[in-house]
Amino acid sequence: MDPGASTEKEKAALRWSGRSRGGVFGNWWFIQLIRFFGLRAAYAFLVPVAGYFTVCNPSGYRCSKDYLRRVLGPQPFWKWPLLVYRHFFSFGITLLDRVALIMGRARIDCQLESTELLLEQLNRGRGIILLGAHVGSWEIGGHVLGRLGKTVNIVTLEQEETRLRQLFEQALAGRQFKLLTTDNHPLRSIPIAAALRRGEIVAMLGDRPVGGQDLRVPFLGGPARFPVGPCLLAAMTGAPIFHVFVVRKRIGKYRFFAYPAKFIPRAAARAGAEALQPYVEEFAEHLAKVAGEYPFQWFNFYPYWD
Repeated sequence: MDPGASTEKEKAALRWSGRSRGGVFGNWWFIQLIRFFGLRAAYAFLVPVAGYFTVCNPSGYRCSKDYLRRVLGPQPFWKWPLLVYRHFFSFGITLLDRVALIMGRARIDCQLESTELLLEQLNRGRGIILLGAHVGSWEIGGHVLGRLGKTVNIVTLEQEETRLRQLFEQALAGRQFKLLTTDNHPLRSIPIAAALRRGEIVAMLGDRPVGGQDLRVPFLGGPARFPVGPCLLAAMTGAPIFHVFVVRKRIGKYRFFAYPAKFIPRAAARAGAEALQPYVEEFAEHLAKVAGEYPFQWFNFYPYWD
């Protein structure tokens, strides 16, 4: 047996799968709780579910602990299960809030900050790229950005099981954004570039490499891989790129904020991925800062650091 092939299989097993946890029934159950009994009933049922994943998901537990150790520092051994539980519970709260808001079953307020930076470019007829992360709820941010009166497109990796995808499409039919799916095929970039040419908003996530080009950059005390694609798209199209984050301040209250726009020269795209290193590093720095301020709201439960 080729040892190199074995190594690749092991690496593939550690990568993010792009699929939701909980299965079709679990997600269906929470949607029905929200629909018939309200968001707080779903919160209550989430208490044992978060406990289940804390105990029965050893891989997720280790990854959560590794991340929390980097942002919180050393902790007593007995405290780690509580911190990991809080991390899982926070993740569940965010997912439920997203569903409840888009279904119109709860009042979730999201304060839009820095929108004047976005409108300055949009009012010039420019399409803009919003580069976010799995912090808080990017879908809540995409939904409320509809208030700006501009079309919002969110680029997602299409890996969900068919039945689960159909379940979410039905439950979230009221969303105020469009989905542009990607699988790293070159043709997938055509509708994304077309949306930018029309002067629309294109939102992408920049904290998970999904098979395309990526770079190793410093992040929370160690090297981690970040995708190059969003910066490459900004360089190729000339669209300004904003680093944006949507975080939960308290139950029912979110905050959307953006860093000033970056214009990446086209020459950086022609020079190769290494020329984009400073832009990727800057995004990682902003993400690390946000993670430090909201440590239980960055949701990547797979081995992240090299």
